[in-house]
Amino acid sequence: MNTPGPSSLRVAAVLRAITLRVLRRRDASASAGRGLAPAPWFAALESALLPAAMLALSWRLRPSDPLGLHAAFPWIWLAPWLVAVRYGAAAGLVGAVLYAAFWSLAPRLLGVPMGAALPSEFFLGGVLVTLILGEFGSAMLHRETMQRAMAADLGARLERTKRRLFIVKEALATLEQELTDRPITLRDALLDLRRIFAFVVAQPQPPARRGAAPARPLPDPDAFLLLLSQSCRLLEAGVFVREPVRGRARGAASSSWRLAHSLGQDLPQLDAQHPLVQRAVQTREAVHVAQERAAEPEHNVWVFAAPLRLRADGEPDALLAVHSMPFMSFEEQNLQRLQVLCSSYLDFSQLELGVDEFRSAWRQAPIGLQQEWAQLSRLHLQSRLRSYCAVWTGPEWLAAEDLAEFSASQPLESSTWTFGGESSRLVLVVLLPMYSAAALARYRRDMPPLVQEIGTRNEWPQPDALSVEILPVQSAEGFVDLRRIVDSVVGSPAAASGSAHEPLGAPAP
Repeated sequence: MNTPGPSSLRVAAVLRAITLRVLRRRDASASAGRGLAPAPWFAALESALLPAAMLALSWRLRPSDPLGLHAAFPWIWLAPWLVAVRYGAAAGLVGAVLYAAFWSLAPRLLGVPMGAALPSEFFLGGVLVTLILGEFGSAMLHRETMQRAMAADLGARLERTKRRLFIVKEALATLEQELTDRPITLRDALLDLRRIFAFVVAQPQPPARRGAAPARPLPDPDAFLLLLSQSCRLLEAGVFVREPVRGRARGAASSSWRLAHSLGQDLPQLDAQHPLVQRAVQTREAVHVAQERAAEPEHNVWVFAAPLRLRADGEPDALLAVHSMPFMSFEEQNLQRLQVLCSSYLDFSQLELGVDEFRSAWRQAPIGLQQEWAQLSRLHLQSRLRSYCAVWTGPEWLAAEDLAEFSASQPLESSTWTFGGESSRLVLVVLLPMYSAAALARYRRDMPPLVQEIGTRNEWPQPDALSVEILPVQSAEGFVDLRRIVDSVVGSPAAASGSAHEPLGAPAP
């Protein structure tokens, strides 16, 4: 039995070290939320350096046969194969091109005998395995990107659902236990917040200066602070906006918080190093002094902080900071009420990102429909996640109660809106987020029998009176097509009512 020599053991040790390095880097990138693929320049550099290092090692161990043409196993192909699994087939072929160039130039430049005939089987087999492994690597990267985008969207929907459940729980448990000094209930505060949002959307946006990015004003922060003072009994609070500051030393860029809107007088300057402010910025969540490690005895200037808007990179650029509030206002229900209102304000600010194009295409559409269509279109553009819109229309004799029964039977993940206008016909718009082709086919198969059942139970003249048209949710052009269908059926202007699937943070007009 042959025993491995020192050269074989060294090769095995080096290959094991390379494999562990690649796996550690991939795990670190995945835990940091950057995915399997690093920056493009680093991928291109590693795609060239790893096969080159493998070739240099093989040349040192086997000077007479660097490519391992006469070896029992083509060890030198491990480097392109690892690159193909990590970055795709195109990156793996860089190593194959490098090996082919070495075989062609090594006899003339380095004096290494490589043989007269091209080892076609050696290169063909290595390239084929590289292509196969590259396809697996590309599929894995694509699947992980889609899963991350889907997990982020589902997480945001879960947070809105949890807040809605808290609202229902508080309404049922504390209906008869409201404090006598509390001026309005949480439901009234949310309705006032909806009216603020609807008023902001109805106002024309100020034009941006030439050469500057479009302005992103906060949704009426003064009215929001007044609402918090009435609902949560705040005394002194302020809305701070982050502004970049150019440092003097080496032009280092930093940022500072500027007071943009205030409730009360003589608010202190917001310190970015305050423990409560730091935790609110890092966690992107509301923080108050009753939480553990949220404040220290020497830092008692601020008692509550919550982000009100996030930038494209996820960092907060608008913050609510509360300076003082009555002692009785620190009870748990009031702090949770304050967190819910700030989270609803933050949700509306984020859902308004990129909605201007869709709002200009159909300004009379419900705010929730505009925001939902813009968000699903952005998901399709970034991660190729498909969503669809089902437009159900019926005859003139169809009653609103019958259409409401059918609307309540839609999938739980969907959002629905009912439109009616000058004509007596009604239109039901159903948004189906993140639907695959199989899920859409199942929806098309399951809905007609449900329409037949409802029509038979309610004694419709035609049990299958509802017809459907499916639109892809991809861009503003599809939103224009939806407006054209609704206007052609119900007339213009069309009045709409949202469904119970919509979160309370997405106001109806």
